[in-house]
Amino acid sequence: MPAGCPWLQLATDAADDDRLSGWMSDQDADALAALTAEGEGAAVRRLAAPGTLPLTVLGGARVIDRSRRGAGALRVTVSWPGALRGHLAPGQAGGPVRHGVPHTVPGRECRCARQTCGGIVPTPCCPEHGSAVEPVMAWHPGGGIRCAALQGAEASGQWGERQRRTA
Repeated sequence: MPAGCPWLQLATDAADDDRLSGWMSDQDADALAALTAEGEGAAVRRLAAPGTLPLTVLGGARVIDRSRRGAGALRVTVSWPGALRGHLAPGQAGGPVRHGVPHTVPGRECRCARQTCGGIVPTPCCPEHGSAVEPVMAWHPGGGIRCAALQGAEASGQWGERQRRTA
C-alpha cells in the first residue's frame, strides 16, 4: 500500500469487523478518538470507493490503533462491526437503506419495494407494512453482509420455503 493512501478491509462474515486505516494529523486523530469514544461509537455516514455504491455504518465505529513510524504522519485504524455496514440510500436524505424481512409472504395489496434478499423497503401507504400497521419484521442493513447471506438463501429457495411454511 503506497504511503498516504487509505486502506479499507471489509469483513466477509457478520461476526468480524471492517477496518479503515489512513494517515492524519495528531489533532484530527484526537478528534476522531473523542467522537468514537462516546457510548457505542460513531456512525460513518458516507464511505465510498470509485466504482462502488456508497456504504454507511449504523454505529460502533471506534479507533483501534494509532501508530507513527519515525517522524512521519500518524496512522490511525478505525474499526466497526461488519454486520452494521450497508448501502447508503440514494437522494438527499442519505441515511442507511434498511430492509425488513416480514414473517409472512407479502400479499397482493403490498406496495413495498421487494429486495433480492427477500426483504422489503416499507412504503408508508402500504396496507400490510405501512405506518398505520407497523408489523414486526427482522431488519438488516441493505447491501450488507446479512443481506448478501439472505440473497443466497433466496436464490437457493430456502428463504421462500420458510416464508411459505409460515404463511
